[in-house]
Amino acid sequence: MPPPKRGGGGVVIAAILGGGLVVLLLIGVIVIVATASGGKSPEEKLTAAASNMSTAEAVELDGTFGGAGTLRGELNVTKGGRATGPVTWNGSRVTLLAADGKLFVKADKSYWEREISGDEPFFLKSGEQWGRMDHDELNIDFKSQLSPTALASRIRAARTSSVKPIETRWQGKKALKFSTFSSTIYITDEDDAELLRYEATTPRVRVDVTPKGSSEASSVISGMRTSMSELKDSFNASAQPRVAEWKKGGCNSSSGCTVEAKINPPYDAETPVTIDVRFRITAGSLTGRDLGNCTATITITSSSPQWASCRVSSSAWASWARSTGGTFYKHADYKVIGATSEEVQALQNGLDSE
Repeated sequence: MPPPKRGGGGVVIAAILGGGLVVLLLIGVIVIVATASGGKSPEEKLTAAASNMSTAEAVELDGTFGGAGTLRGELNVTKGGRATGPVTWNGSRVTLLAADGKLFVKADKSYWEREISGDEPFFLKSGEQWGRMDHDELNIDFKSQLSPTALASRIRAARTSSVKPIETRWQGKKALKFSTFSSTIYITDEDDAELLRYEATTPRVRVDVTPKGSSEASSVISGMRTSMSELKDSFNASAQPRVAEWKKGGCNSSSGCTVEAKINPPYDAETPVTIDVRFRITAGSLTGRDLGNCTATITITSSSPQWASCRVSSSAWASWARSTGGTFYKHADYKVIGATSEEVQALQNGLDSE
């Protein structure tokens, strides 16, 4: 038989080599895709999310806060734990400001008429006003529970959970969901992960999370400073002084009536506390004709009561005293100042540490 053609073997070898080249190229593609799809473990992504949160200057939280008196809305919380933003509280739209253990709310007259018990407060005006509330009414410590540093700590704690994360999506982003006994955390499913959502039972919150850098945080702090400057006209909606003793006399002339009473400071109030006391006089009964009013301002520096006095010199009193006279009744209403000028300055000074 004739010898085999030598050229055919070259074609086969070339084909084999070519096929091998294709295989090598495919392997290279597979390796690149596997690396690009996320080389870090879920625990490492949690670490990255915690690191990113710890460097944030502020954080925007959008959702629900608290238990029975639930807040719904958007709050910005600084690294120092100061919080502000528009929310719905007890069915009303208000602006909240929480700083240095003090809680203030800016709301319209109808809101405060529902919140403040007793007669219609004489100091309420049309439009919005700042009022100070008992900090326990919210039952959230923003610094230790919802500041960027606190949230970074919650993220790190999720690494100790034995429950494996769930691959999911949140707000259109690919995410990892970590659940522990007390909280649920969503982070972006990427190597340089960020916190997307935080849910917890203590405090009871369900919020979407957006970290903020220095420029955005500066805008938040500037707004806080402006709001704090408005607190000099605020009132304390939770404080209620009482008359300890009425002083007799001083009302024997038609020219006027000097009203004087010893005022007990509000229970558990911080001292010094400044109080505007409005004295009123009615004719014949507690609900009788109004004979006039006057206002005295006192500052109580201890738990002991203090005297307040002013003189009612109205045409109604003069007319009543000259014509009929008789029995009259004294009333006392109060405006407890929400923040003294020293407290406002201290709040603003606190922002310098942010």
